[in-house]
Amino acid sequence: MIRIALTMLVGDRAKFLGIVFGLAFASLLITQQAGIFRGIMILVYGGVTDTPHAQIWVGDPGISDFDTNDMLNDRELDNVRAIAGVRWAVPLLRRMVQARDPNNLIAPLMIMGIDDATKIGRPPAEAMVSGSFEDLLRPDTVIIDAYGAATKLRVNLPGGATRPLGIGDRMIMNGRSIEVVGICHATLSLMLYPTGYMLRSHLSAIDSGTDRSFNYIIAGLDGKSDARSVCERIDAATGLTARTRQEFCKHVYDFFLYETGIPANFAIAVLLGFIVGIAIAGQTFSQYVSDNRRVFASLKAMGIRNSGLTAILLIQAGFSALLGFGLGVGGATAFGWMLDGTDLSFRLEPELLLITFAAILVISLTAAALSLRSLLRLDPALVFRS
Repeated sequence: MIRIALTMLVGDRAKFLGIVFGLAFASLLITQQAGIFRGIMILVYGGVTDTPHAQIWVGDPGISDFDTNDMLNDRELDNVRAIAGVRWAVPLLRRMVQARDPNNLIAPLMIMGIDDATKIGRPPAEAMVSGSFEDLLRPDTVIIDAYGAATKLRVNLPGGATRPLGIGDRMIMNGRSIEVVGICHATLSLMLYPTGYMLRSHLSAIDSGTDRSFNYIIAGLDGKSDARSVCERIDAATGLTARTRQEFCKHVYDFFLYETGIPANFAIAVLLGFIVGIAIAGQTFSQYVSDNRRVFASLKAMGIRNSGLTAILLIQAGFSALLGFGLGVGGATAFGWMLDGTDLSFRLEPELLLITFAAILVISLTAAALSLRSLLRLDPALVFRS
């Protein structure tokens, strides 16, 4: 049965290629758009995952996403430190700074102001590309992420050439000359602004609007307490909202998922791929069945029942789906490789592949089902007619 089904399908080369092309196009569009969507959604909480030491994040109860928050003060910090189960708690200042790069162009930077005393919030040692974190202890210094240094902050050279921003280069921030002392890896922000790291006191000095306040309190556990229980105690005692790292990531993710138009835009593109796939594959399957009526009638005349013909069509649909899925995912993977090092984020995950395959299989089976009725009503005597 399988051999007959595949021989018939491949034998009609034009229809076979048309079916596979329609399914491959749908697979490519669904995988590509879903991969970009997933890549973008990971960026929304990149600042949280880039701070691995923070087990608990404390902020204003009205926080919706990572960049929208109110300021906290030292009294609230002391209250958090007094909670049972909290081993340490330090402030974290996150500010947008309008800087001038070495080319005298205005460049917005997202600066993380880390705690002066503990240095918690600094880039992990394995994230440092060049330079030393200890140099950040000197006044008027900053560490810049490698992507921003290589793209948004490139330095013009004589003759029209450019080079990445590097150690020793200087930027102007609020009238002060700031030296770049390190380059590190960091997750891109959603707005694709370069990320910088400074001591909180140095960042407060160039941004008078902070007035020694900060956006977040990050905390670690004593090793004996449950993170959720500690968060509940912080909530009750301070009036602030405390979340574990995983909860905070989910909170930010859910905000962008349910409160913004990002998912809808990508869903429309995915739906379009689904509809186009059904239209192309359905039309081609219908034409395939019509052009091979005599072959199907011959099989029916030889005693194959409707269930057998249905099985043949489903085998052909499943085989076409497998080929179309493979070609489409291959194209999406190549697209992802081409995006490496660009502003556009792309992330291909196993769950996404399973979803895409299920979608392509549904498209193919639906297309086959649209042709099934005419196949089942086929008169075996057709084979004896001229």
